[in-house]
Amino acid sequence: MNYWTQSKDNIFVAAHRGWSEIYPENTMIAFKKALELGVDQLETDVHMTKDGHLVLIHDTTVDRTTDKDGKVCDYTLEELKQLDAGGWKAECFRGEQIPTLIEFMELVKDHPTITLDIELKVYPEVDEERAHRACDETLKIIDQYGFTDRVVLNSWSPKLNEYIFRKYGKKYRQHVYWP
Repeated sequence: MNYWTQSKDNIFVAAHRGWSEIYPENTMIAFKKALELGVDQLETDVHMTKDGHLVLIHDTTVDRTTDKDGKVCDYTLEELKQLDAGGWKAECFRGEQIPTLIEFMELVKDHPTITLDIELKVYPEVDEERAHRACDETLKIIDQYGFTDRVVLNSWSPKLNEYIFRKYGKKYRQHVYWP
């Protein structure tokens, strides 16, 4: 199956951070509601916690989208799960959590035509070993769920984009930014 075909009669629709216009971005409710809309693709952002778990949040910090402050990488997964990631959007979303990549993959695994746009947010310019570990673990999970041919990877880091290409060749689609 070619998941990437589009034409003037078949417009490819992506949900950026889930259905983030209505629901708190990068939360399970935003992804679930986007799937209910019938989108072709879900976009999300991957960061790594202090204890090495992969979580979905756009910013380097939790300041804008939770009820706390600080860098994502300074929190453990257990600590992040205590944060409110929905109340900033509306009171009815209070209690939404920052999801893990595995929780996200469990949600999308039964959607046979959905594609994923995964933005890797741990950069080698800051911590090379950590960035490579986050990238490799993300790709391992993508492969375990059978999404290798249904994912496009992107990163604002030329070093990380080069790392992926050198290590994995053309196994993954990459959406690279230059310069």
